[in-house]
Amino acid sequence: MTSKRDAILAALSLVENLDTGKIKPAELDAELVSACRALFGQVVGDGDALWSLHTDVCRQAIALGALTADELSEWVAVLRQRQRAGEPFSGPTLPDGTGEPDSSGSGPHSPEIAASEPLPEPEDDT
Repeated sequence: MTSKRDAILAALSLVENLDTGKIKPAELDAELVSACRALFGQVVGDGDALWSLHTDVCRQAIALGALTADELSEWVAVLRQRQRAGEPFSGPTLPDGTGEPDSSGSGPHSPEIAASEPLPEPEDDT
């Protein structure tokens, strides 16, 4: 187990390496992104321990404008197409156990999506 002293010495060493340029903040950021992607970056679906966290992050990202209205409309069309085709609606399934989802939501846009009607723009309350 790491003692408080060890943690303080490690933090001081990191600060010193940052100060002398041995470690660059961008390198730390890249390492952090890589670690986060390894831990969180694969979305398996309902039943995964991280599923509720993935959905929370997804909602936040959409609320902050991560997807354009056009892209969001395309995903609505994908979900509607899945529903009509009888595919599961709650999340991808992994029948082959590879961890790679295979669904109609993968790949280039289909003609059905291109021809679907976009969501109406929200009305301005002002």
